[in-house]
Amino acid sequence: MGNAAAVLAPLGGDKLSVLGQRWVWAEGNSRQAAALAQSTGMSPLIAQILAARGFGLAERATVFLNPRLEQLPPPFTLKDLDVAVRRLAQAIVAREVVGIFGDYDVDGTCACAILVRYLRGFGAEPIVYIPERLSEGYGPNPAAMRVLHGQGVRLLVTVDTGTTAHEALAEAQALGMEVIVTDHHQPGASLPPALAIVNPQRADCASPLQNLCASGVIFYVLMALNRHLRESGFFKERVEPSLTPLLGMVALATVADVMPLVDYNRVLVAKGLQQLATWQHRGLAALASVAGVRDDVSAIGLAFGLAPRLNAAGRVESARSAMDLLLTDDDAQALVFAQRLQELNTQRQAIEKEVLREALAQAEGQFTDATLALVLHGQGWHPGVAGIVAARVKERFNRPTFVLGVDEHGVLKGSGRSVVGLDLGAAVRACGDVLLSGGGHAMAAGITLQPANLAAFGRLLAQALAAQLAQDSTMADIPLAVRLAPQLGIAARASVANLTPDMGQALQQLGPFGNGNPEPVLALEQARIVHAKPVGATQEHLRLRLAGVGGGGVDAICFGAMNTPLGAVLGQSGGRALTLAATLRPRVFNGKALLDVQVKDAVV
Repeated sequence: MGNAAAVLAPLGGDKLSVLGQRWVWAEGNSRQAAALAQSTGMSPLIAQILAARGFGLAERATVFLNPRLEQLPPPFTLKDLDVAVRRLAQAIVAREVVGIFGDYDVDGTCACAILVRYLRGFGAEPIVYIPERLSEGYGPNPAAMRVLHGQGVRLLVTVDTGTTAHEALAEAQALGMEVIVTDHHQPGASLPPALAIVNPQRADCASPLQNLCASGVIFYVLMALNRHLRESGFFKERVEPSLTPLLGMVALATVADVMPLVDYNRVLVAKGLQQLATWQHRGLAALASVAGVRDDVSAIGLAFGLAPRLNAAGRVESARSAMDLLLTDDDAQALVFAQRLQELNTQRQAIEKEVLREALAQAEGQFTDATLALVLHGQGWHPGVAGIVAARVKERFNRPTFVLGVDEHGVLKGSGRSVVGLDLGAAVRACGDVLLSGGGHAMAAGITLQPANLAAFGRLLAQALAAQLAQDSTMADIPLAVRLAPQLGIAARASVANLTPDMGQALQQLGPFGNGNPEPVLALEQARIVHAKPVGATQEHLRLRLAGVGGGGVDAICFGAMNTPLGAVLGQSGGRALTLAATLRPRVFNGKALLDVQVKDAVV
């Protein structure tokens, strides 16, 4: 599936778009695309995009366009899964008290809720422990192990955490507790003591399920557990629990954790969205109504509607509010919990706005064209919004960014976000000598360090990132601003005259969209803006009327345009021809098929 990427023709050299992006597109085999369209009857546009994304053969295209649960790889490819399943089955049969230790983000709380709902189906009531972000931090700790042991837990299952919790799991072992770790985070040099560690990231795990989130991992555990219990005859006198109702939470977690929406994740999310659309999950139904996304059952709706509100609980207060919502089946309670999450999200937005204002001002004072990374810190900055603020600053300056706050012990803690092409996790590992702790992956990382080591960390981080850039000598003469410019993938060229609701409907076949399977962006060539009008409560959006060569026209919208350089270009184009980057979505109004065109960028 490795197709060559080429700069779109209108740019050339080191020219960037109006928004400072480098437009690139994946070149597919044109003959393969033509053959695919001919053999299947699909539109040439869809065939072209599928071929460019590695699905140019009819059989692969058919599988991609028709995700089914039967396409999922078998569970027992996961290391230690057999041990975990046997022990869980033993606990269910013996009606043991099971503890569940989770994380406070969407993936962690969904994984907890998935396992709780499954065990409740057998009449069990597991004990759930999710640490407080501010006082306990991420992951199992020895004190929590003692609390759980005191509550009668002898079998503990960790979800979305535990792979690096050596001290805590050693404490659990000393107390006589057995621990099953289910996780998807990168392990350290060695694994902690546990009965089983089900994590596709283990170096000795050859499973193809490398891109599962934690909720996906626990769902696979339950698939295998159902099978084991079935084969053992456990369901002869009781109804086998259906896992289908749990797929909505798997989909939500997969999208929220920005996992690649290809292969098995595509199947899980596609089927999970179908399950969510029934709104049988009363908590998520209430949250969708409060968030105003009840009619948007899509990966994008989950990412921007539900996920931030669930995450707000663990960021601002306690993840308990999110767990309450995910576990309730009562409509009245669900509404109360949803409204509470809405309030917490509003608080999170206010905190984020203030920290972002200070962080941007600090970044302005640090930034030069030669800056490789920004390391920002402030007294009183809430650690719950560090990652979000780092992402916002990174988007503004297009450099890897760390945002750090000071905890009650005077220690700096925070998160970092990176840009495509720079591995932040690897860079953090290279700074280990000056950190109290740190880790992450290519695009995100977290660190803890003493204030006295802040300057040293900044120097080592820049050195590590410079070493990564030096590995590609072919880019050495390209300005840093261009080299690190964000990329906008262009799926195909099109003309304004050819845009139709049917085209928008056809493009939706390629969803669900997200990481690894982006919503197709079309380059509308020779587009002319015949009318532009600011709209919205704050007049920040721009409503457009587009015309193409040889006639034809369509209405379009550019959200947030007036706060960016794009607004000025679109609003004052003077009728000259532009190349616009746009997405297409179908819409029905009063029974009539319409097309929503969203302009994302432009090349002058």
